[in-house]
Amino acid sequence: MGLPAATIEDHSPGRAHRVPVCEAARREALIAAAERVFCKRGYHAATMDDVAAAARISKRTLYQLVESKEELFTALLARHRKPFEFSVETEGRRMEDVLHDMLRGWAQHVLSPPLVALLRLIMAEYIHGKTLSRLLDRESAKPCRDALQGYFSALRDQGRLAIADPEEAAQMLYGMTIGNIHIELLLGIGKAPGKAALDRRIARAIELFLAGALPRGSERDVGEAMSER
Repeated sequence: MGLPAATIEDHSPGRAHRVPVCEAARREALIAAAERVFCKRGYHAATMDDVAAAARISKRTLYQLVESKEELFTALLARHRKPFEFSVETEGRRMEDVLHDMLRGWAQHVLSPPLVALLRLIMAEYIHGKTLSRLLDRESAKPCRDALQGYFSALRDQGRLAIADPEEAAQMLYGMTIGNIHIELLLGIGKAPGKAALDRRIARAIELFLAGALPRGSERDVGEAMSER
């Protein structure tokens, strides 16, 4: 009795099922080839023929692996995001440390040159239609803002933060730390800060934010707490 064929989970949009390893490997090679083609020619100008040629597969095989160019591009974004799908421990930790880990972890992802290049493609695609525009927020700011919002909601319920709108608070803190840097990178008028500079920026933003968000009468000295980092 032979061993069953090895399989691997494929969680790409619309294709959540188990597939043979060989197909998964071909799909990874296809995505890598697509990234080269998209970055060279742009999403709109690139054709599936171009991608198939770069991947050294037939167009028929390509469409067995993905159903459309948009699905291929979405899979490419997911491939870059996967290593940064971080989970930050919050239990028993100072809120300053939790916020710093959330923001630094996402900044390392969203400010990375490969992802910036892909997000620029989405921006350029807007002039040809809104097919990919909905992906821009999802791949740049929304995951981190959602994590911040959830954490702020929990802190407010515990009486540890005095904020009326956790969603707005998340947008404000994200904007102070990452938002402006990211916009400048996408527009090609700025550069990503080094690790030390990014850590300092995040620490200062958190200090400013908490100075206005902690409950009145709190005895916590935010500046002193941040200096302990």
